[in-house]
Amino acid sequence: MLKTPNDTQRHAIYGMTGTGKTVFGLWCLSQRSFDRMPWIILDFKRDPTIADIPHVDEIDVGDRIPSRKGLYVVRPHPQKDKEGPITDFFFRVWEKEGTGLFIDESYMINRYDEGLRAVLTQGRSKHIPVIALTQKPVWVSPFIHSESEFKSVFFLQMPRDIDTIQEWLPQRDNNGNRVNPGGLPDYHSYWYGVHGREIARMGPCPPEQDVLDIFDRRRVKKFII
Repeated sequence: MLKTPNDTQRHAIYGMTGTGKTVFGLWCLSQRSFDRMPWIILDFKRDPTIADIPHVDEIDVGDRIPSRKGLYVVRPHPQKDKEGPITDFFFRVWEKEGTGLFIDESYMINRYDEGLRAVLTQGRSKHIPVIALTQKPVWVSPFIHSESEFKSVFFLQMPRDIDTIQEWLPQRDNNGNRVNPGGLPDYHSYWYGVHGREIARMGPCPPEQDVLDIFDRRRVKKFII
Protein backbone atom coordinates (compact mmCIF):
# COMPACT_ATOMS: atom_id res chain seq x y z
CA MET A 1 0.00 0.00 0.00
CA LEU A 2 1.41 3.39 -1.02
CA LYS A 3 2.13 5.94 1.68
CA THR A 4 0.19 9.21 1.66
CA PRO A 5 1.16 12.69 2.91
CA ASN A 6 0.81 13.69 6.54
CA ASP A 7 0.23 17.17 7.96
CA THR A 8 3.86 18.23 7.66
CA GLN A 9 4.38 17.22 4.03
CA ARG A 10 4.00 18.69 0.55
CA HIS A 11 2.33 17.09 -2.49
CA ALA A 12 2.94 18.42 -6.01
CA ILE A 13 0.51 17.50 -8.80
CA TYR A 14 1.48 18.09 -12.43
CA GLY A 15 -0.53 17.71 -15.64
CA MET A 16 -1.98 19.43 -18.68
CA THR A 17 -5.42 20.99 -18.59
CA GLY A 18 -8.11 18.35 -19.14
CA THR A 19 -6.07 15.38 -17.91
CA GLY A 20 -7.90 15.06 -14.58
CA LYS A 21 -5.40 16.92 -12.42
CA THR A 22 -7.82 19.23 -10.59
CA VAL A 23 -10.42 16.58 -9.70
CA PHE A 24 -7.62 14.30 -8.53
CA GLY A 25 -6.16 17.11 -6.43
CA LEU A 26 -9.55 17.78 -4.86
CA TRP A 27 -9.99 14.07 -4.19
CA CYS A 28 -6.65 14.16 -2.35
CA LEU A 29 -7.84 17.23 -0.42
CA SER A 30 -11.10 15.45 0.46
CA GLN A 31 -9.03 12.87 2.37
CA ARG A 32 -7.02 15.43 4.32
CA SER A 33 -7.33 16.88 7.81
CA PHE A 34 -9.67 19.86 7.33
CA ASP A 35 -11.74 18.36 10.15
CA ARG A 36 -8.83 19.10 12.51
CA MET A 37 -7.21 22.25 11.11
CA PRO A 38 -7.96 25.04 8.60
CA TRP A 39 -7.22 24.31 4.93
CA ILE A 40 -7.24 27.20 2.48
CA ILE A 41 -7.82 26.73 -1.26
CA LEU A 42 -6.11 29.30 -3.49
CA ASP A 43 -8.31 29.38 -6.59
CA PHE A 44 -6.56 31.51 -9.21
CA LYS A 45 -8.58 30.00 -12.09
CA ARG A 46 -12.08 30.44 -10.61
CA ASP A 47 -12.43 26.71 -11.17
CA PRO A 48 -16.09 25.56 -11.43
CA THR A 49 -15.46 22.34 -9.50
CA ILE A 50 -13.88 24.26 -6.63
CA ALA A 51 -16.92 26.58 -6.71
CA ASP A 52 -19.17 23.52 -6.22
CA ILE A 53 -17.43 22.26 -3.06
CA PRO A 54 -20.02 22.50 -0.28
CA HIS A 55 -19.48 24.17 3.09
CA VAL A 56 -16.49 26.33 2.08
CA ASP A 57 -16.08 29.82 3.54
CA GLU A 58 -14.71 32.49 1.19
CA ILE A 59 -12.05 34.85 2.51
CA ASP A 60 -10.09 37.70 0.94
CA VAL A 61 -6.38 37.51 0.24
CA GLY A 62 -5.82 40.29 2.79
CA ASP A 63 -7.93 38.76 5.58
CA ARG A 64 -6.62 37.26 8.81
CA ILE A 65 -5.71 33.59 8.40
CA PRO A 66 -8.56 31.48 9.86
CA SER A 67 -8.03 29.73 13.18
CA ARG A 68 -11.04 27.41 13.10
CA LYS A 69 -10.87 24.04 11.37
CA GLY A 70 -12.62 23.61 8.04
CA LEU A 71 -12.30 24.56 4.38
CA TYR A 72 -11.77 28.10 3.12
CA VAL A 73 -11.21 29.55 -0.34
CA VAL A 74 -9.38 32.68 -1.43
CA ARG A 75 -9.56 33.81 -5.04
CA PRO A 76 -6.59 36.08 -5.71
CA HIS A 77 -6.65 38.35 -8.73
CA PRO A 78 -4.01 36.95 -11.12
CA GLN A 79 -2.60 40.42 -11.82
CA LYS A 80 -3.40 42.70 -8.87
CA ASP A 81 -2.53 40.17 -6.16
CA LYS A 82 0.39 38.43 -7.87
CA GLU A 83 3.18 40.26 -6.06
CA GLY A 84 2.68 41.99 -2.69
CA PRO A 85 -0.73 40.71 -1.52
CA ILE A 86 -0.09 37.03 -2.23
CA THR A 87 3.41 37.23 -0.75
CA ASP A 88 1.98 38.78 2.41
CA PHE A 89 -0.69 36.06 2.50
CA PHE A 90 1.93 33.31 2.49
CA PHE A 91 3.93 35.00 5.22
CA ARG A 92 0.78 35.26 7.39
CA VAL A 93 0.24 31.51 6.93
CA TRP A 94 3.91 30.99 7.79
CA GLU A 95 3.50 33.03 10.99
CA LYS A 96 0.28 31.34 12.06
CA GLU A 97 1.41 27.75 11.28
CA GLY A 98 -0.93 24.74 11.46
CA THR A 99 -2.71 25.63 8.21
CA GLY A 100 -3.03 23.54 5.04
CA LEU A 101 -2.80 25.06 1.56
CA PHE A 102 -4.27 23.83 -1.73
CA ILE A 103 -2.85 25.87 -4.62
CA ASP A 104 -4.52 25.81 -8.03
CA GLU A 105 -2.76 27.02 -10.26
CA SER A 106 0.83 27.33 -8.95
CA TYR A 107 2.32 28.89 -12.07
CA MET A 108 0.18 32.00 -11.39
CA ILE A 109 2.53 32.76 -8.48
CA ASN A 110 5.90 34.38 -9.14
CA ARG A 111 8.37 31.49 -9.12
CA TYR A 112 10.68 33.56 -6.91
CA ASP A 113 7.96 34.56 -4.41
CA GLU A 114 9.64 34.72 -0.99
CA GLY A 115 6.45 33.96 0.94
CA LEU A 116 5.77 30.77 -1.00
CA ARG A 117 9.43 29.81 -0.61
CA ALA A 118 9.19 30.23 3.17
CA VAL A 119 6.05 28.08 3.32
CA LEU A 120 7.58 25.34 1.19
CA THR A 121 11.00 25.21 2.82
CA GLN A 122 9.88 25.57 6.45
CA GLY A 123 6.40 24.13 6.27
CA ARG A 124 7.44 20.79 7.73
CA SER A 125 8.40 22.27 11.11
CA LYS A 126 5.46 24.68 11.04
CA HIS A 127 2.85 22.03 10.12
CA ILE A 128 1.86 23.68 6.84
CA PRO A 129 0.96 20.85 4.45
CA VAL A 130 0.67 21.91 0.81
CA ILE A 131 -1.05 20.45 -2.24
CA ALA A 132 0.29 22.38 -5.24
CA LEU A 133 -1.14 21.87 -8.74
CA THR A 134 0.38 23.08 -11.98
CA GLN A 135 0.07 22.51 -15.71
CA LYS A 136 3.48 24.09 -16.39
CA PRO A 137 6.21 22.50 -14.26
CA VAL A 138 8.88 24.57 -15.98
CA TRP A 139 7.30 27.85 -14.80
CA VAL A 140 6.75 27.17 -11.08
CA SER A 141 8.96 27.73 -8.06
CA PRO A 142 11.80 25.19 -8.03
CA PHE A 143 10.97 24.61 -4.36
CA ILE A 144 7.69 22.97 -5.38
CA HIS A 145 9.81 20.28 -7.03
CA SER A 146 12.52 20.04 -4.39
CA GLU A 147 10.39 20.21 -1.23
CA SER A 148 7.43 18.01 -2.21
CA GLU A 149 7.75 14.61 -0.57
CA PHE A 150 4.99 13.32 -2.83
CA LYS A 151 4.52 13.89 -6.55
CA SER A 152 1.64 12.98 -8.85
CA VAL A 153 2.20 13.31 -12.58
CA PHE A 154 -0.53 13.30 -15.25
CA PHE A 155 -0.04 13.60 -19.01
CA LEU A 156 2.40 16.30 -20.09
CA GLN A 157 2.97 17.28 -23.71
CA MET A 158 5.75 19.87 -23.85
CA PRO A 159 9.27 18.35 -23.86
CA ARG A 160 10.57 20.99 -21.41
CA ASP A 161 7.82 20.14 -18.91
CA ILE A 162 8.50 16.41 -19.27
CA ASP A 163 12.24 16.94 -18.84
CA THR A 164 11.66 19.08 -15.74
CA ILE A 165 9.57 16.39 -14.07
CA GLN A 166 11.78 13.48 -15.05
CA GLU A 167 14.64 15.10 -13.18
CA TRP A 168 12.67 14.36 -10.00
CA LEU A 169 11.30 10.87 -10.82
CA PRO A 170 12.89 7.43 -11.03
CA GLN A 171 13.35 6.06 -14.52
CA ARG A 172 11.20 2.99 -13.81
CA ASP A 173 8.15 2.30 -11.67
CA ASN A 174 7.74 -0.41 -9.01
CA ASN A 175 6.94 -2.97 -11.72
CA GLY A 176 10.02 -2.16 -13.76
CA ASN A 177 8.16 -0.24 -16.49
CA ARG A 178 9.68 2.96 -17.88
CA VAL A 179 8.22 6.12 -16.38
CA ASN A 180 6.89 8.23 -19.24
CA PRO A 181 4.65 11.24 -18.38
CA GLY A 182 4.22 11.87 -22.10
CA GLY A 183 2.59 8.49 -22.62
CA LEU A 184 -0.17 8.58 -19.99
CA PRO A 185 -3.87 8.45 -20.93
CA ASP A 186 -6.09 11.17 -19.49
CA TYR A 187 -7.03 10.63 -15.83
CA HIS A 188 -4.09 8.25 -15.26
CA SER A 189 -1.05 9.32 -13.27
CA TYR A 190 2.15 8.32 -11.55
CA TRP A 191 2.30 8.49 -7.76
CA TYR A 192 5.78 8.95 -6.31
CA GLY A 193 6.71 8.94 -2.62
CA VAL A 194 10.20 10.41 -2.43
CA HIS A 195 11.35 9.01 0.90
CA GLY A 196 10.23 5.46 0.22
CA ARG A 197 11.27 5.67 -3.44
CA GLU A 198 7.85 4.23 -4.29
CA ILE A 199 6.43 4.95 -7.71
CA ALA A 200 3.34 3.36 -9.20
CA ARG A 201 0.93 4.08 -12.01
CA MET A 202 -2.59 4.95 -10.88
CA GLY A 203 -5.91 4.76 -12.68
CA PRO A 204 -8.62 7.44 -12.50
CA CYS A 205 -9.73 8.76 -9.13
CA PRO A 206 -13.46 8.85 -8.25
CA PRO A 207 -15.60 11.08 -10.53
CA GLU A 208 -16.19 14.73 -9.73
CA GLN A 209 -19.61 14.32 -8.10
CA ASP A 210 -18.36 11.53 -5.84
CA VAL A 211 -15.52 13.79 -4.70
CA LEU A 212 -17.97 16.61 -3.96
CA ASP A 213 -20.10 14.14 -1.99
CA ILE A 214 -17.09 13.29 0.18
CA PHE A 215 -16.71 16.96 1.08
CA ASP A 216 -20.42 17.09 1.88
CA ARG A 217 -20.23 14.06 4.17
CA ARG A 218 -17.19 15.46 5.95
CA ARG A 219 -18.77 18.84 6.58
CA VAL A 220 -17.12 20.76 9.40
CA LYS A 221 -19.30 22.88 11.64
CA LYS A 222 -17.59 26.20 12.38
CA PHE A 223 -18.88 27.44 15.72
CA ILE A 224 -18.68 31.15 16.39
CA ILE A 225 -16.69 31.80 19.57
